[in-house]
Amino acid sequence: MDQRIACLLAEDADPRLHLDPYTGVNAYGIPPLPQDEVGEWGSATASALSQRSFQVLRQWWPTVAENPERCQIQEILAQELLQVMELDAVHYGANLYSSGSGALGEGGRHLLRQMKNPVLILCQGSETGSRVPEALQNALGCTPAEVISLLVRAKSGDLIPAALRDELCWTQVIPWLKSGRQVLLVLTDGTKTGQVVPGVDGTREMVARYPGQLHVLVDACQLRVAWSRVKDYLDWDWPVAITGSKFIGGPPFSGALLYSRTCHKEFESKEQVLGVGVLLRWVAALAEMKRWHLVPKEGLGRYLARFQAALEQQVGRWPAVALESMPRLERSGDLELWDVHPTIFSFEVCGASGNPLERGALDALYRRLPQPGSGVRGRWGQPVRLGEGGGQGPERWALRLCLGARLLFPWLETLSDEGVTQALDQCLELLDRTVVEAARIGSKIG
Repeated sequence: MDQRIACLLAEDADPRLHLDPYTGVNAYGIPPLPQDEVGEWGSATASALSQRSFQVLRQWWPTVAENPERCQIQEILAQELLQVMELDAVHYGANLYSSGSGALGEGGRHLLRQMKNPVLILCQGSETGSRVPEALQNALGCTPAEVISLLVRAKSGDLIPAALRDELCWTQVIPWLKSGRQVLLVLTDGTKTGQVVPGVDGTREMVARYPGQLHVLVDACQLRVAWSRVKDYLDWDWPVAITGSKFIGGPPFSGALLYSRTCHKEFESKEQVLGVGVLLRWVAALAEMKRWHLVPKEGLGRYLARFQAALEQQVGRWPAVALESMPRLERSGDLELWDVHPTIFSFEVCGASGNPLERGALDALYRRLPQPGSGVRGRWGQPVRLGEGGGQGPERWALRLCLGARLLFPWLETLSDEGVTQALDQCLELLDRTVVEAARIGSKIG
């Protein structure tokens, strides 16, 4: 049964989920079965299943595998998703998809078809999911549209301050609005390096200034956001795409589109019938979401701040590691919630030559660290390009240290600083091995 479940979890039209017959892992380097001996610090990309969620899959297996009424199971899972996120099913809906990009594509397709000669505004490609721009542009069909990218980073790869990012955003968008054009803005709540683009307050102000012209679709596929804010987005008539992977730690390729039934009742007839593999992935994701929902989060902001301060202080012991400075996130509403604190930390790694590793070497390093060797085993977030390139120097690539729900559970279940200290120690051990392996890889390439 376990092997059958494993095969179905990898079942998808997207080849990134298919298992390599020689290594037994998918394109993210993830096996289909639990891998408890590997530390999961890569929750911006993908994680191996936890033992807890795999046990839930075993319990669900007869229901999913032997029931030909997949639509009924799909509806049950969608209702559970709404319930765990404290969204009243009378007023809110959830459509399940194989991936977050699929949810965004469907949401964008519907909104764009209601607009005449629209302009599409979205985050620059290096900071969003690799398939998101493609999915949204495909959603345009034959509809004429301009596609404008919002800058998150300068050509050098350095992060642009949030206030300047917003200024650059609205400088591009306002002329279109003043000309009377319809605009679909994709607000990315959680880019690859953890940013919110553009700012929520500025977006709300512009929506109020241009009612009926400026429409918003939220890409919250990282789900590094308090769920009360997701409800706010929905109440503002902004559909939200999420995933049960990434921050939550469920298997990759479990997406959903959340919407207000009052504002977007037509989404109810747009849901796709999912295969058994996608349903199983959502079963596992919901197991993690339920656990996250139940743990108290009142002290989480303090724990996150303490972890970040200690990390920034300790990382200086490795000259080969350059950790990007991360400010608090610019959010709307309650600034005491945990999600104002960053949970993704990008860092560049130098090889034996003293120069930062480029993409090929960094990818080799990423795939080496979960394997047995000298030191702790662990997985960072996949290499990400800092900026679009084109600056004076070579392209900059970084790994990502990601605090996901599964790493945070011990902090919140014990309600003490001990979990933070233990997590930091494990993180530093993995950084130590990362530096050693980087020197070896850099030497081989050099």
